[in-house]
Amino acid sequence: MERGKWDTPEDVERELSSRLALVEPSEGIRGMHFAAVLDTVRFLGGEQAVSRIIEGGDFPADMDPSELYPVPPFMRLFFAATRLLAPQLGGFEEAMRQLGVQGTLAFLNSMFGAEVRQQVGGEPKRLVEMLPEAYRMAINFGELQVEWTGLRSGRIHMRRIFTPVAYNEGMLEGALQAVGAQDIQVRGWQTTLLDSEYTLAWED
Repeated sequence: MERGKWDTPEDVERELSSRLALVEPSEGIRGMHFAAVLDTVRFLGGEQAVSRIIEGGDFPADMDPSELYPVPPFMRLFFAATRLLAPQLGGFEEAMRQLGVQGTLAFLNSMFGAEVRQQVGGEPKRLVEMLPEAYRMAINFGELQVEWTGLRSGRIHMRRIFTPVAYNEGMLEGALQAVGAQDIQVRGWQTTLLDSEYTLAWED
């Protein structure tokens, strides 16, 4: 299945609307991910770019990084940031990927991520094994499964994850970067609108 169409603003809006239509009211994502998107925009576009996105957003300005917030405001923020950064980063998918990398770093630097870092001890394979638990700390929906295909390679199955493939690739890449993995290769594809699979490999 195609990864998603990002050729025109209309394509992007269509993708966003399709995903939002499937969100359940009880599904939430922690405030740290909102902050990670805004921090990335701030780093690449400055405070003026952040102000533009905040003015058009529908989330509280004083978000608690550890609290769960509804998925739709995050998705609208994420897509707005993608549109803003795409020209600078070489397209929609690369912008999504970079936002995904920063999302992982935000999680690993949070109080939830501190527990993960302690248990992982700098071992990439151990980190990958803990990804299902880490995802459950950051969001309260979806499912992630790990399947090993070698000593330093595997396949990730994601079910009911609202963010696009490119963002999820960035999150996986960022996780491996954070523990010192080298020559990282991550490649994903959609199987349904909210389901996807990823191959990943690295060197120590």
